Amino acid sequence: MTEAKKHIYEESSQYRHWRFSPSELWELRQSCNSKTIQRVREYIMEEQDVQDIDFITADEQVKLCRYYEQQLQTICAYLKLPDVCMATAVIYTKRFFLRNSIMDYHPKDILLTCLFLSTKSEGERMSIDEFGKNLQIPNTEMILKLEFIVSQGLRFEYLIHHPYRAAYGHYLDIQRVFHKNGELDMSLLKDTYDRVKDVIGKILLTDLPLIYQPAQLAVAAFIIAGKNNGFDIKVKEYLVQRLDKDLVDTLYTMTILMDEVLEESQQVPLELAQGIDKRLQSCRNPLKNPESKL
Repeated sequence: MTEAKKHIYEESSQYRHWRFSPSELWELRQSCNSKTIQRVREYIMEEQDVQDIDFITADEQVKLCRYYEQQLQTICAYLKLPDVCMATAVIYTKRFFLRNSIMDYHPKDILLTCLFLSTKSEGERMSIDEFGKNLQIPNTEMILKLEFIVSQGLRFEYLIHHPYRAAYGHYLDIQRVFHKNGELDMSLLKDTYDRVKDVIGKILLTDLPLIYQPAQLAVAAFIIAGKNNGFDIKVKEYLVQRLDKDLVDTLYTMTILMDEVLEESQQVPLELAQGIDKRLQSCRNPLKNPESKL
């Protein structure tokens, strides 16, 4: 029997190396945090006699990184960069901090480096001087220094498969399925698609891109967005025509779980981020802190 040909996504590094269960994400982050604390504690003790050090927790790292991911979305909108460029930078940041700590590398420096790398990988190339000028960064030396370190953290795997691309594919395919029969309200579809992009923006600020496949995220975004204007009925008709019933049922079950995550997920407020950042200054790795004596 001939082996079924794999979908292109199933042959990607993203499918092989960057999909996790929620428990796996928790274990990765906890392991990284505990190892960092043990290592940084020794370095700090070499520099100063301090016993009671208030280290950053794994959960606090996630919150501070999420705050900076929010800022990254704002920066990309300001620079008028395409959604895929923003999404790539956000996911680069998430991947890097799965096995690296903010006690070693400040998330602000990493997100700028991730954004610069994403402009290259998504075809929005600009020189480092232009990048610095656009973001009013007087000194871009840190970004250049971190490029290789971030690339190592990404395993030099730069290609990101996005829910944005999958969502656009569904947007076109829905038109093909219904438009010929005059069964499609294009204005409603366009309104839904605009909402879909907003939903994906919210999805990117959660762990969902590290758990689900881009196509699953795109379908969920259509279902969730359609609930707000009544287009979800048409989305279900479309899915039933295109997919096996069991798969459609599975996608709806996944969507319920994703929607719950989005409902529970909240923007990280400035005050919370500032509090974590202030404590971070007292437990940074002295070997990577330019103000340290080590």
